[in-house]
Amino acid sequence: MQNFDVSIPMLSLADNSIDIDEKEIRTRKGYLAADCLKALETALQDASVVSMGKCIHFTADIVCSGGYALWKRFCYEYSIDHIGIASMKIFGFLISSFNELDKEFDRLPDNEFYANELIQKKIGQIILVIQQSPRRGKLKWPTVGKETHRNSIWLSGVRRAPDSSAVQKIWIRSSDLMELFIAGNEMIYACKEGALERALFWIKWTYEEDAAIKKENGGGLTTSDHGIALSAKNGKGRATPINFLMLCAIEAYKEAATTGTIKMNQEVSSLFTLYKNSLPGLLTGRKKIELLVILIQILCEVPKWKNPIAGPLVKDVVVLTRTVAQVPLFFREILALAPPKKQIKKVGKPKKKKVEVGPLSTEAKLNMIDAMVNQYHGGNVMTGSGIGR
Repeated sequence: MQNFDVSIPMLSLADNSIDIDEKEIRTRKGYLAADCLKALETALQDASVVSMGKCIHFTADIVCSGGYALWKRFCYEYSIDHIGIASMKIFGFLISSFNELDKEFDRLPDNEFYANELIQKKIGQIILVIQQSPRRGKLKWPTVGKETHRNSIWLSGVRRAPDSSAVQKIWIRSSDLMELFIAGNEMIYACKEGALERALFWIKWTYEEDAAIKKENGGGLTTSDHGIALSAKNGKGRATPINFLMLCAIEAYKEAATTGTIKMNQEVSSLFTLYKNSLPGLLTGRKKIELLVILIQILCEVPKWKNPIAGPLVKDVVVLTRTVAQVPLFFREILALAPPKKQIKKVGKPKKKKVEVGPLSTEAKLNMIDAMVNQYHGGNVMTGSGIGR
């Protein structure tokens, strides 16, 4: 297997203690933190078995360099950006997995957390499930002309959707403007017609219209948080029209689920849980808008599927189990190195690069896993048992 260090700038061991600023923070292995995340993202977009080893290597280095919280956010953001509707079970898996890890992270001292083999396997399982998940590219937002904003004549001219029961349940006459009511109805109507681009148009129009009103008079399309603290401060939620649209989409999903045209109750519940309950700093407001986009994709596309259910989380359990058993080897190699002087807190946003890889048979994957670990660790292969917790 190729050396993971080749293409990434590193400091010499003597340089590891140099006092450097946030942009120059290095991992235990000597990678620039931002470069390490970029390399991890590149490896995730390659489904080959060799890249499985790279994913574990870079993950172990980031986590053991104090970057657990950063890696956790990276996993959520990557899943939103690159997986989404292609594997809807991923979000429930991440929520439950990180709930387990967070408890251990809060309970254990850092060194004990890094050295615990069950935790190592759980961390490895997470990144490998993400890597082996099918991918779906990010959608392109439609253009919304400036002439459409603060223009009641334009809005009345394009209004065509009937009043939706989903929107009527959420709209609050005393705090929501009529423009928000109209946009919500148009978005839901577009979903029922399977018109994804039009539904996205109304999400973007609503966001920009709200910003235009705030700039004009300091108000907005709504003064209510609709019970969701999108950006919580002092226990109070932020009034945003995106909360309104998300709740309208949830009500529309409930109606579709009742008729059996979509059967993703658990998956949509996990998506909504991530939207409303994620701690500040985990997901930005823009990422939460993209969670709404995933739900809109479900409403537009899934009713057309022959079987409107989410696919399995993992297709090749044998390969995943075999690889997870080897994860502690990668952690031991990283933990043998000195910790960085500064723990990883923040780094630049990783660049995105798509790599296409052809499929391999299960037998070929298993052989490559054994060869990968054997070569990387000089023939000292130690096997584990199971995926862990």
